[in-house]
Amino acid sequence: GDFLNPINWPIFEELGVAGELLSLEHEEVTAFRISACSGREIAIHFPFQNGQRPFGLGLSRSHLDDLLLRRAAKEGAKVRQGQRVTDLRRERNGWTMTVGRDRLRSTVLIGADGRNSWVAHRLGLARREENGCSSLAFQLRLRGVEGIRGEVQIHLFPGGYAGVIGLGGDAANLCFTVERSRIKGELSRATLFDNFLHKNLRLRELLRRSEIVGKISSAYPVYFSPRHPYGDGLLLVGDAARVTEPVTGEGVYFALKSGELAAKSLEIAFSKGNFSARELSSSQLLCQRAFSPRQRVNGMIRALIRHSFILHPLIHLSSKTSAPLFRPIVNFIVGQN
Repeated sequence: GDFLNPINWPIFEELGVAGELLSLEHEEVTAFRISACSGREIAIHFPFQNGQRPFGLGLSRSHLDDLLLRRAAKEGAKVRQGQRVTDLRRERNGWTMTVGRDRLRSTVLIGADGRNSWVAHRLGLARREENGCSSLAFQLRLRGVEGIRGEVQIHLFPGGYAGVIGLGGDAANLCFTVERSRIKGELSRATLFDNFLHKNLRLRELLRRSEIVGKISSAYPVYFSPRHPYGDGLLLVGDAARVTEPVTGEGVYFALKSGELAAKSLEIAFSKGNFSARELSSSQLLCQRAFSPRQRVNGMIRALIRHSFILHPLIHLSSKTSAPLFRPIVNFIVGQN
């Protein structure tokens, strides 16, 4: 999605891009809002820290990717765009790959090519059961959305949920997931809206007062188990390693953090001149230590969404209290636990 959680700021500052991020068109986000199908809703603001309320960003992912790419190039990375890797081979002392018309060689291969990683499939690290995901994800852009300023909104409906966030100006991003078993007949935007999104009264009104821009896109799988992320001279990072399930808006954090931890492992490997799978396995151990608590919370939230008969009464109850039941979870998600 297009939400940058406040826990990303230390990483952005270390990369030297925090200031430039704020110069891009964005929406400052300081709260989560959750609504049940009935329209009952709760808003939980991020907690104050040292007298200030932390904020995340609603920012077009393409802007973030472009900024990070330019930063990598500035630091000396050789960037090749519009070229496809057509061949990859393991050699005695590393790897060779064909990119366009060129043959490249490297000591270490890092696969950071997304959830459907070509590298993972090419090297046999993708398991057959990965295609058994029970949900589909969809994304589209909205214009003129009212009532979302400063918030990440989560709207529940039978068979899934939707997330809405402003991107600055009058633009917004809508992402939603739907259980495959509930999709019957033709798969079109109209049927998705009528059979799913419009079942949430709050979301239906939000969509009625906004304009849909462009075409709907889809992603699969949505939920996934981790892959084996290392081998001799090889590391997978981010979604290629499938380090997280994108439920709480922490996907960018997990991806960037896993890259940072991989870099620490590689620094040690280069100092030793040892790129064995055993040496590089330290990257996975670092990720497990860093991510395990958040992965457990992600799993709990996904279970609640899947069993909405439990979650909906909690939303109704929490909406009547001055200290919502979800506040400790939100505090943890934004790094203020």
